[in-house]
Amino acid sequence: MHRAPDPEQGHRPRRRALAATVVAAGLALALVLIALPRLLWEPGLEAPGTVSCAAYGLPELTVPSRPDHRPLGDGPVLSQGPRLGEGPADRWDVAFEHEGVTSTYHVLADGIDWSRPVGVVFRLHGDGAYEFHHPQRKLSCLAEVARSHNAILVAPRTPDRTGEPTWWEDLDGNAEWFLALAEQRIFAGYDLDRSRTWLHGYSGGAEFISYELLADRIGLLEGGGAILSGGGGAPAGAASAPTAEQRADLRLHWDVGADDDGTDPHAPFDALRAARAGEAWYDRRGFERTSLQVRENTDHFELPEARVLDRLLTAAED
Repeated sequence: MHRAPDPEQGHRPRRRALAATVVAAGLALALVLIALPRLLWEPGLEAPGTVSCAAYGLPELTVPSRPDHRPLGDGPVLSQGPRLGEGPADRWDVAFEHEGVTSTYHVLADGIDWSRPVGVVFRLHGDGAYEFHHPQRKLSCLAEVARSHNAILVAPRTPDRTGEPTWWEDLDGNAEWFLALAEQRIFAGYDLDRSRTWLHGYSGGAEFISYELLADRIGLLEGGGAILSGGGGAPAGAASAPTAEQRADLRLHWDVGADDDGTDPHAPFDALRAARAGEAWYDRRGFERTSLQVRENTDHFELPEARVLDRLLTAAED
C-alpha cells in the first residue's frame, strides 16, 4: 500500500538529494583535480617535472625530468661560442649525417661549469632504444650523476633502421657513424677534457662497446674508461692495439645480475655469461683495471646504473 506524499515534505527529500548530489559532485571534481597530475605523470615520476632515481640505485636522489617541457628537436648543439656564462644547454633529437647514414642524438649539458674541465659520458642504449625515446626517466638520472662530476651526457640513437634498432648487428657501420658524431659534433663542438671520456652501455649497447669500440676503436679513449651493464661479451679478435697508458689507466667495469642468465623469457640474452667472458678477455689482453660485479637476486632490468656510474666516476677522480 502506497501513501501519497505530503506536498510540503515531498519536496524536502528532493532538495536534500539535490544538495547531496551537488556536494558529491564537488567532492568528486576536487578529487579528480587532485589526482589528475598523478594520472598524467609517467611511472617513476615523483612530482610534475621530477623523477626518482631509486630504480637506478640512488633512492635518495630526485631530479628534474628532462626534457623539462621543451619540445624535442630544438636545434643543433652550439658550436664554439659563449661557454662561461649560460653555457651550452640540453639539445634533443639533433640530426647527424655521415656518409649517407643519419640518426639523432641528445646532449644533456644543463648545469655544467664550463670554467672547469668538463668530461663526457657517451650513453649507448639497449635493443629497442626505449630509454632514448623516453629520456624523462633513466637518462635524467644518469645526466644528473654526470653533471655532479661536471660531465655532459651524450645519448645517440643507433643509426640502425632494420627491424628492432640495435647497436651490435652492424658493428662497423654503426661505429663509423658513432665515431664521426663524437669527433665532428661532440669533441669539435664542446670544450671537453678528452682524458675524462666514458662509454656507458646497457645490454646491446654494452655488446657494441666490447665487440667494437674497445676492440677495434680504442683510440677514442684517451682516458676515462667504459661501463658495461647487462652484457659486454668477448670479441673474436681486435683490430686496434691499446697503448701502455691505455692498458694501465683505462677503467673497464662490467656490471650484471646473477639472475640475468637468459632464462627469463623477457630477457633471453645470457648477459651473465657475456659479462664474465668479456671481462676475462680484456683482462688477458693486459688491461690492468678491469672489474666485474655480479649482483645477487638481480635480473636484466634491475641494475643500479646511476649508482654504478657515480661510483666509477668518483673512483677515477680519486
